[in-house]
Amino acid sequence: MHTILYCHHYSKISGGETSLLELWRNLDREKFRPILAGPEYGPFADEARKLGVKICPIEFGRLRQGVLLLKNIASLRAIAQIEGAAILHSNGPVTNLPAGIAARLLGLPAIWHARVMNSPGQTDLDRLLSPLSSLIIANSDAIRERFRRRGTLPQKAVTIINGVDIQNFHPSSSGEGVRKQWDISSGDILAGVVGRISPVKGQETFIEAAARLAPEFQNLRFILIGSALFEKEKEYELKIRRLVADKGLEKKIIFAGYQSDVASYMSALDICVVPSDEEGCGRAIFEAMAMAKPVVGTNTGGTPEIVVEGETGLLIHPRDAETLAGAIKKLAYDDGIRARMGEAGRRRVEENFTIEDHTRKTESQYLRLIDKGVDDGSARGCASNRWRATHSSLGRKLGTHPQRGD
Repeated sequence: MHTILYCHHYSKISGGETSLLELWRNLDREKFRPILAGPEYGPFADEARKLGVKICPIEFGRLRQGVLLLKNIASLRAIAQIEGAAILHSNGPVTNLPAGIAARLLGLPAIWHARVMNSPGQTDLDRLLSPLSSLIIANSDAIRERFRRRGTLPQKAVTIINGVDIQNFHPSSSGEGVRKQWDISSGDILAGVVGRISPVKGQETFIEAAARLAPEFQNLRFILIGSALFEKEKEYELKIRRLVADKGLEKKIIFAGYQSDVASYMSALDICVVPSDEEGCGRAIFEAMAMAKPVVGTNTGGTPEIVVEGETGLLIHPRDAETLAGAIKKLAYDDGIRARMGEAGRRRVEENFTIEDHTRKTESQYLRLIDKGVDDGSARGCASNRWRATHSSLGRKLGTHPQRGD
């Protein structure tokens, strides 16, 4: 049995954490033993323990905190040695760097899981320090493109797209309880956004589209499922709540807050809207399609790799409330189109995006790396030199929050 040491810095549950939990839930435990280096407490740790994942407490901090970074490297090295880890598998810049250095010191493979698009103007630390990694798993081709150099993608960058549990997210699931809770009648058409409330997730555009549609459709309702996580996002949530009040849409737009039972809420929808500026590989898209819901998404990032325009949903430009309203209107007017797109979406997920397929592809990469080992010569020296040369400037370039993803 091979022990995989997963490194993750965040204690709450969003898209990236859900993806990890689903991977652990489906991992072949006769071949692999998952352990987690990360926060000891919080919803993510609680769910990990339920899956039998051992928690090795470690508090990761911003990379500009040099002393803490060195402690993290030493801790990961010790944990890997004590637990007999075969691979270190990390999930973002905050953990990639210490995991990559610790793995090199031990002569072990290091996997970096890239789950987010890089923000314009932001230093791409994963790309900059990628020599420290043995393998980069991108969850969409759009994210994999971050690692292109001189027109060429490195062989160690591979795409393993997200997967969804098609039994949990199934068209037969009932959303009647959710609709009853929020006083949504069987004759109402419900369009909703599922995900944390954030400026990059496009809820403001969704509200602007709703304001255009509300006078025409008396039976069209709108719901926002999710909540803000970071301070700036909490300010944004207050802003869009004021926007709803200013437009007199309190009876049309529901703020449902964070919901752990995503399947029931997704089942209650007639139209799933993903109006993000750019999704690397949005989980809500897979979940909606698995439940035979048509998707309205943006034609950016990894979304066009999942949604087939005109077949499983409609794609629009981001931050275009008028076009978004038109797309929702097209689906709201025609239940036949909604049904056909929903059925096509379910088939597409069954054929391409199951959690079982995602897990087996990930496991095959684990076995390949374990069989191959890791080169400890020029790659280690190159990575170490690059780290020493860039460390002093990285802190000034880092954003205020760690990157998150799906």
